[in-house]
Amino acid sequence: MHEITSLSLIFVGKMKKSISIFRLHLPRWVAAMMMFVSSLQSLLAVGVTDSVNVGSRFSPSDIVLTNIFDAVSRYSNVVRQYQSQMYMRTQYKVHQRNFLIRAVPSMFKFYDGVSDYLTEAVAEVQYMAPDVYNMKLRALNGTFRRNRAELWNALDYFNINVYSPTLLPDKLISPFSENAVKYYHYYLDSVVGPPDSLRYCIRIVPKHKGVQLVSGTVVVSHGTWLIREMTLQGRVELADFKLHVLMGSQGAQQLLPERCDVNLIFRFLWNKIEADCTAFYEYKSLVLSEEDSLLSHPSRPEEYDLTHAYLLKCDDSEVVYDTAYIASHRAEPLDSVQQQIYADFNSRKQAQTLTMTAPKRKSQLFWGNVEDVLTDSYTLDLSKLGRIRFSPILDLGMVSYSYSQGFSYKQQFNYNRTFNNDRVLSFRPKAGYNFTQKELYWSADLDFFYAPHRLGAFTFTVGNGNRIYTSRVMNELRQNQDSLVDFRTMNLNYFKDTHVQVGNRIELTNGLQLFTSIDMHRRKAVHPSELVVKDHEQRPVSISMQPTYITFAPRVKLVWTPGQYYYMDGRRKVYLYSLFPTFSIDYERGIKGVLGSNGSYGRIEADVSQRIRLSSVSNLYYRYGGGIFTEQKSVYFVDFVNFARSNLPVGWGDDGSGAFHLLDNDWYNSSRWYSRAHLTYEAPFIILPRMRKRSGVVHSERLYFSTLFTTHLHPYVEIGYGVGTYLFNLGVFTSNVNGQFHEVGCKFTFELFSGR
Repeated sequence: MHEITSLSLIFVGKMKKSISIFRLHLPRWVAAMMMFVSSLQSLLAVGVTDSVNVGSRFSPSDIVLTNIFDAVSRYSNVVRQYQSQMYMRTQYKVHQRNFLIRAVPSMFKFYDGVSDYLTEAVAEVQYMAPDVYNMKLRALNGTFRRNRAELWNALDYFNINVYSPTLLPDKLISPFSENAVKYYHYYLDSVVGPPDSLRYCIRIVPKHKGVQLVSGTVVVSHGTWLIREMTLQGRVELADFKLHVLMGSQGAQQLLPERCDVNLIFRFLWNKIEADCTAFYEYKSLVLSEEDSLLSHPSRPEEYDLTHAYLLKCDDSEVVYDTAYIASHRAEPLDSVQQQIYADFNSRKQAQTLTMTAPKRKSQLFWGNVEDVLTDSYTLDLSKLGRIRFSPILDLGMVSYSYSQGFSYKQQFNYNRTFNNDRVLSFRPKAGYNFTQKELYWSADLDFFYAPHRLGAFTFTVGNGNRIYTSRVMNELRQNQDSLVDFRTMNLNYFKDTHVQVGNRIELTNGLQLFTSIDMHRRKAVHPSELVVKDHEQRPVSISMQPTYITFAPRVKLVWTPGQYYYMDGRRKVYLYSLFPTFSIDYERGIKGVLGSNGSYGRIEADVSQRIRLSSVSNLYYRYGGGIFTEQKSVYFVDFVNFARSNLPVGWGDDGSGAFHLLDNDWYNSSRWYSRAHLTYEAPFIILPRMRKRSGVVHSERLYFSTLFTTHLHPYVEIGYGVGTYLFNLGVFTSNVNGQFHEVGCKFTFELFSGR
């Protein structure tokens, strides 16, 4: 007697199918005959056009693969909206841990000597096609010392659309996206099930190493070509993951997952932590495309209003920390190991209560507090007074390096208070140090959003900055016949600048914003010098240079983004995206004699920029702009707004495109006019696919081209190549000045858990 579960048969036409049946304890010949009959029926049901060898690789033209891709394209637009309740459970296992784990600000706070942890959560989830998710956390319970920001964003894993061109929103290329055949091989592992409900098991193998690609299996129903389950594995950020999605079994819910299991193994600086996550879904409402009357009329005046897709707020202020509430919404009972984790946690809490009154050594108190301050981010809820968030001191995301700027470091904190009608007061001070310039920079921004439905806000900004000159730039300026200033007699290093801006912002109509402000600068020479200017007959005239320059300048700026999509979060309007460029025009007029001002000038700048999504994983960014100073009636400082740089760290996404990475600070105010252009192309697998051993951690590559025209630069050209990982971004650039090679440099920023 033998146990037979499958049999592979070869028929005319090179059809080969592996048919699974129930386990039978029968004589071998009986089992074989039954297998033969079942296989023959299945093969006849499939048909000759679906023929493919089990274990062989699909070609893009194979009928099975074609049907799957066509179905995925159709099903991706069927579900327009849904609301669901999601129960999430995550069990953590600390395999290896050291003090370096503190470098991850979003890490949970562990107990010493404890390796097993558990968290449970209940959340409301809203989905809007194609990839808009919104979650509101309802309840949370766990065994960590402190419930902090989650190590991994569970929402990305649990709110998964198997028919989307990207998985884990824009992080992974789906095996069935439009151009997926460029990145994956497909194999038929088996065909299972009875003749009237056959299912194909498709094995996915990436063509290249890369964090945007996955491997695994997908089970698809014959005829309907619905995805029934999916098992994928890969790497996201610092975690190796294995994801299993089981789809619903009834009606339209067959298009949605009913259960999702994720295994994550986090490795960082000789730390290893494993997490087993499970999510169960209970759907409250489901809207299909043919039922969505609102979206079927794109010509309606509300065509850009996507508020119906954002009915839930991502707000955790009303989260319930109640064990009984969690237990009543638990979709699956706890197993014995999980019950023991809770029991051990309760024992620790009781022991901690008994020892709280026990005196501690001063060293314990000191080093414990120091550790928390250095490595933790804090959010203080001051009840009716608002919330304050402090960033950790040891935060790699606050450090950056560039060839022209050197190393810099910054710190910041945010204060927010919400009033009636969603009015918000926001205060954001920050300070940092540039080690190359040996300067401390600081600023403070205060905003009061008095009309959030129209983006209306009063603004106040105060801070400092430097305009540094070098002898090289002075030599260039001497040759500038336009200049009123003769720099040959100057012993000037730089002016210290303190600026204040008081302004208002308001939306005139959707996508069109008006900015008005008063800008004031006070610049004081560090080393006052004698200044030589030329009269109308080009004769040099020596004058004593003023040690201090003050400007008072009203300013008007218009920013317009046609076709701006948005949603309303209560009374607060939130911009989403647009298919059109953003245009801006900025005019500033310096007035002499107001509040001690001694400068008179005009400044005009214009700018256009756009990020174009070429595919699910590739983007093209362009920016073009120019500016000019007019009507200078005294010595002035060229403070172009759209042509400027930050002295402190900013995220790669903030200035990685549309910035000059090798241009010296001194060139930013060496001309009365400028014209510049930027072009950036971002995609995976541009160069690295052929460097398989080195491409495994890179999620994107970037090509840069930038050019600048000024009085002395005609042109300045910068070309660069960059890679992006979840740990850092690195770019290498080369520059050309007036047709001559100039230099090579790089820029480096930490991106570890950016966006927290």
